[in-house]
Amino acid sequence: MSYQRGDVVWGPDPFKTGENPRPWLILNNGRHPFDGEEYMTITLTTTPHDEGIPLDDDDWVEGGMPRQSYASPWTVASPKHAAIVRRQGRLEESFVQTVVDAPGSYLEPPDDD
Repeated sequence: MSYQRGDVVWGPDPFKTGENPRPWLILNNGRHPFDGEEYMTITLTTTPHDEGIPLDDDDWVEGGMPRQSYASPWTVASPKHAAIVRRQGRLEESFVQTVVDAPGSYLEPPDDD
């Protein structure tokens, strides 16, 4: 089984040692060169940040989180399929697209002030 855009999965946490998986939102579509083998993801967290995108109950197509959570579009990872522990659910495409659009502002050329 491969995972799809909008799936929330639990996988490796590069910020902690040991077997502490964390939730990741899969962003890529079927055109990813290694679709089904690895995924473009951003992390979900319960820690509020000014730039975090809050998840509401109505953002979920299926599944959910037990606590208020946020997408952190600046925290990108590319976990391998074999490293994913389990699937949590799926988010609405409109929420996923909001997250996909957010990192663009971090990647634009700097202003020449």
